[in-house]
Amino acid sequence: MRYWISFWCDLSIKGSLKRKEGGEEEMDESIPLFSVPVVKGRIIPNEYEEASTDDMLNRIWIGKKLGDFDGETGLSTGPDEMRIHEKESLKWLMKPLSFAVKEYWVYTLGYKKMADIRCRDGWANKHFAGDSTIEHSHNDGWNGNCQVSCVYYFRKPKGSSNIKFCNPNDYILRNQPYAMMKGIHTIATEFPAEQYEYVIFPSWVRHRVDPSTVGPRIAMSFNFYGYD
Repeated sequence: MRYWISFWCDLSIKGSLKRKEGGEEEMDESIPLFSVPVVKGRIIPNEYEEASTDDMLNRIWIGKKLGDFDGETGLSTGPDEMRIHEKESLKWLMKPLSFAVKEYWVYTLGYKKMADIRCRDGWANKHFAGDSTIEHSHNDGWNGNCQVSCVYYFRKPKGSSNIKFCNPNDYILRNQPYAMMKGIHTIATEFPAEQYEYVIFPSWVRHRVDPSTVGPRIAMSFNFYGYD
């Protein structure tokens, strides 16, 4: 499923009612400008795959402390283990996920078809109630130099926090009159997802996860890059 987050929807060409001859009313065309495409899909593991993944993550988290990974208040496989995508127990996920990323790369973003697209790094975060992730992007962070990123929700109980994509034009919007009228929450867009769903987005888009009221929530993140 493809979605377009219209970060500039409030500044788009708005529709307005016009009265035609005969008394009929019609709405002018409304065009959202500068949209960012985000794709969502679902990959469901079988019982063995799920148990193997649980075991792999729990082995990594042994000895880990809350907040070990910069920007995270929960448990994380990072910064020591940033290549979970190479684990044998994640083959069930990485094969279809890599295919989805390649489709997004070519057909949604329109990037070069013949590029060699590879996963650069992967890690997992475990949030308990109250945990959060600070605002960041994936091409200025831990390893940088990636073009497409995605998050996969291995565990996501109902009521747990969703990812929030931050408007890249927030520095402009904060100085606009309507920003004061609508409140600061308009600067970020919450993107709902459920357990076993993935969300693919451009790596440059800044995002965050606000504190959850329930847990545990396990999200795996992956960065992809392409070259000739």
